[in-house]
Amino acid sequence: MRCGLRTHLDRSRRGSPRGSGLLLLALAIMAMTPQHTTQAAGPEASILSAIGRLIVDDSRMCTGFVVRSIRRQFGSGYSSPVVVYENWLATAGHCRGEEMIFRQGGTNHEIVRIIGYSSADTSGFDIMLLVFFTYLPITALEPAFGEYPRIGDKLMLVGYGHNALMMRVGPLRGYDDRGHMEIEGYASAGNSGGPVLIAGTRRVVGIGIETTVDRPQGASSLYCLVAPCGVKPPYVAAHIDRFLGVANFRDAATATTPP
Repeated sequence: MRCGLRTHLDRSRRGSPRGSGLLLLALAIMAMTPQHTTQAAGPEASILSAIGRLIVDDSRMCTGFVVRSIRRQFGSGYSSPVVVYENWLATAGHCRGEEMIFRQGGTNHEIVRIIGYSSADTSGFDIMLLVFFTYLPITALEPAFGEYPRIGDKLMLVGYGHNALMMRVGPLRGYDDRGHMEIEGYASAGNSGGPVLIAGTRRVVGIGIETTVDRPQGASSLYCLVAPCGVKPPYVAAHIDRFLGVANFRDAATATTPP
């Protein structure tokens, strides 16, 4: 699954606290130990409020979703406390770029740090965890660590394909030799990095990383470079447990310095 959908990047920074006077104050006092709490999303919150487009180098588009929104408070003594939210964004590892913007509706959030990632080659899991800051908490999805769906269980992929939000529900076909999930359904450009949820819940069990290209039997892997190729089932998802290797989700106390 490749993120090849081109889009124009609006370089406004609305919604992100970069460059503001309050954050300059936060930088001045960042040596103080931050207080932190994790914002838990209520059951009434929409899953879509945690999902958005990831614009990569002003030329590619993937999907990303928030898995943590952590309150960071800076200040002590006579200074007024400054509160920002450190948001952890999950996406696919092959969506990495020099400049990454997370777009929710008309608001752009600049990615300020890569917590960790695993490459898309044969030895990697193709996942990435990023950080952006806001003044208000962001709704987060619930990682279903340790929960492995059974064959036939209904799973839902949410992602942006052809610049439109798409949700596809299909059964788990099985696990491949890498431990990735193969799910009966279509995934297209832009779906990379989208959450795979247990249908009807906020629990994320995987992240979309690959699709199956529909090319003639026996054709070279280069065939689709010269002829149009569609996609076909299944698509492939890395299990959410892979993120436990790149960040400590059970203790999100390590502060990231606001930009």
